[in-house]
Amino acid sequence: MAVFALCILVFIYTLVCAENDFRGLFEMRIVIAALSFALLLVAGCDNQAGVQKNKTSLLHPCPGFAETGTPALVYGAECGELQVKENPADGNSREISLQILRLPAISPTPRQDPLFLIQGGPGASSIDMAKLVYGAFADVRKNRDLVFVDQRGTGKSNALVCEQERDVEQLLPELEQSEKALRRAIACAEKYRQQIPFYTTPYAVQDLDAVRSALGYQTINLWGVSYGTRVALEYMRRFPQQARVAILDAVAPVQLALPNYFQEDAMAALEKVNSDCQQQEKCKLLYGDIIAKAERVTQRLSVNEKPLVIEFIHPQYQQPSRILLTSKRFSSLIFMSLYSRDLTVLLPRAITDAERGDYHLLASLSAFAEAQPTFKSISEGMRYTVICNEDAGLDPLASRTDGKPFLGLDMRRDIADICALWPKASLPEDYYDPIKSAVPTLLLSGYRDPVTPARWAELVGKNLPNSLQLVAPGGHHSISMEGCLPAIIAQFVEQGFAVGINHECVKNIASLPMVLGGNEKNASSQGNVLP
Repeated sequence: MAVFALCILVFIYTLVCAENDFRGLFEMRIVIAALSFALLLVAGCDNQAGVQKNKTSLLHPCPGFAETGTPALVYGAECGELQVKENPADGNSREISLQILRLPAISPTPRQDPLFLIQGGPGASSIDMAKLVYGAFADVRKNRDLVFVDQRGTGKSNALVCEQERDVEQLLPELEQSEKALRRAIACAEKYRQQIPFYTTPYAVQDLDAVRSALGYQTINLWGVSYGTRVALEYMRRFPQQARVAILDAVAPVQLALPNYFQEDAMAALEKVNSDCQQQEKCKLLYGDIIAKAERVTQRLSVNEKPLVIEFIHPQYQQPSRILLTSKRFSSLIFMSLYSRDLTVLLPRAITDAERGDYHLLASLSAFAEAQPTFKSISEGMRYTVICNEDAGLDPLASRTDGKPFLGLDMRRDIADICALWPKASLPEDYYDPIKSAVPTLLLSGYRDPVTPARWAELVGKNLPNSLQLVAPGGHHSISMEGCLPAIIAQFVEQGFAVGINHECVKNIASLPMVLGGNEKNASSQGNVLP
């Protein structure tokens, strides 16, 4: 249509020149100006129509209540999939499907630079995350689409799912449990041996840009959490012209082997909690040194030949439940609880009760901790592919031997045993080079984060000249939904830079008090402990 209008314009101009009549020429110039303006409108409409056509051809209304029994996440939510080559370098490679969820902007004339939201893990589903986080981005969605893509190997994008531990195995001694876990990992590695080389972060970044292009967007904004920040950073490196701004929450830089720091960072977070407790008079009086108590619980559980069977009423479903408690699981529960600002406030009492032999509150804490999206629906095949080929592949950090186990939990050893047998994948030569980018970036950190503390964001920020780092004093792992941060993120995305944003309110995101209500009583109900 635009070409047709241009042809008419040229034809009219030719007639005018032939007539060489001043009055006619003046009138024709008016016509030409009008046609030129119309041509611009047509071209703009064609471009807008092209974007909408691409979206329409790829996406369709998400299944609603009639199909799933639950309503769509928001009105107008669209779902779809994009077929890509598993090995992009091989034209004969099989195709895999990338699942996409788009929550359309509320505005009838939205901006054409959406916000892509990337989940962490590695191995978790971005689409599953959508229902937990979309509300925090309501202000962003006023003018921009929100787009969620399940990374290859996760969710419904050809997930690399390993066999899960069976409940009966939890009754075995801890050593036997570890041996069975290693055998499951070996079986998983063999199952996906031919696929694993194509499921690292660089392939995920290519997929992300393929989705951008297929949906007709020229530029996109990025939000990533935890491992998702690594994907966003790599996208900023490989596709700098397509990245408008980035929000990196709980920064996990690519040039660091993070598993080698898990124990160190987790203990630092627990020490901060312990220090806060000592500074609160009632907490200090009731619970004392919670690290010393946790170490005593760990030591006591480690001498048991069989796990303790703890029966309790599930705090969410109010149904009889049980957990099988070993020293390793106890330490893991403390570690998982440190991810959450809400769960951490229960740690002083849960640890104190456990030292007395009462595991009732600890069992409830376990139910809540394991329901966190960070630990649910992880595709372990994809998780180990990233950890074993990216985090465990950098020297000298990968060969760290210092660091005290976290309450007896040696995370590096467990990962090293699996990575020793996991199939290898190649990475770009510059993969571990610091990522340098002029893309405006917001770096978010929680002061008590047990896995990606603020020091990693500070390190990344040295090579991002247009970045702003914000640390929430009471924040843990991921702070985008805390306090005033949703408003700050919305303003940052809207204006496209951090200059002028008032972020003093982030300092008001404080830790919660650790003595609440009934916690002030120096007593607790007893749980039922079975031998």
